[in-house]
Amino acid sequence: MFKKKLQAFKSVGRRKKDALIISRVSDLIEAGFNTEYLMEEFVRINKEVWSGITQDNYIWTKEMVSSHFKTCPYALFCAFENNKLVATLTTICLFEEDMVTKKSWLDKTGNGFLTTHTPHGTIGFGVDLSVQKNASGKVSDNIVLAALFIGLLGEGLKAVYVGSRIPSYHKHKDIEVEKYVYGLRKSGKPLDPELYFYLKNGFEIVEIIPDYMDDPASLNYGVLIKWENPLYRITRTLPVIKWIIKRIGEKIFLKLPILPESENCDTESITLPSGP
Repeated sequence: MFKKKLQAFKSVGRRKKDALIISRVSDLIEAGFNTEYLMEEFVRINKEVWSGITQDNYIWTKEMVSSHFKTCPYALFCAFENNKLVATLTTICLFEEDMVTKKSWLDKTGNGFLTTHTPHGTIGFGVDLSVQKNASGKVSDNIVLAALFIGLLGEGLKAVYVGSRIPSYHKHKDIEVEKYVYGLRKSGKPLDPELYFYLKNGFEIVEIIPDYMDDPASLNYGVLIKWENPLYRITRTLPVIKWIIKRIGEKIFLKLPILPESENCDTESITLPSGP
């Protein structure tokens, strides 16, 4: 599994230079980017991806994203292609016991406002990944791996948890959910393509959660998966290592886009909270 996790990062170096830009919201705010524009883009992409899949209370509103930007901008990532925002990734910090006591997506995320975020939490939780349909195939991999490298390895967290959908399950509802989740195709890949996306990048299945969120395609099931930090014990012993990893990750993955002047001048002041 450790080898598989390392292999996941190899794909990052194969992307075309400057074709894809990954940024962190805290860096964009600090550089003076228009926060109003950024929040509107987070809402737009999330709504574009999730409308028709789930109910409105799971979809970002301006009020929700404003709360995200003020609570944990350092845990929010976005991807630009041709200087257009095409994907967003939202994470928070929690404690492992929260994975047991808070079962549903709404419970884990404070009804989507991220009020459950704990800056000194020992684990990360992947709240949302929204990628436009016209984005290139490498956007999802790169934004997820950037968050893992910087937010997990670089912060010295124990693990990152994600509630994966299984959106093809409704086509196989005659199969017990356990058999569907753990079942494999002849090729050895999981039956569900979305679950496969995470498992191929080193995630492991933890548990199946009924009524995780309103998601008819997944029959309301979610699969809690995790990516354990292979360097956790080392960085606890030598904290300077995680600082070095974080700086390397920021250098490799992160860059600021060049946006039109109307979208590049801040119109709202946001006080940045300290990082985790």
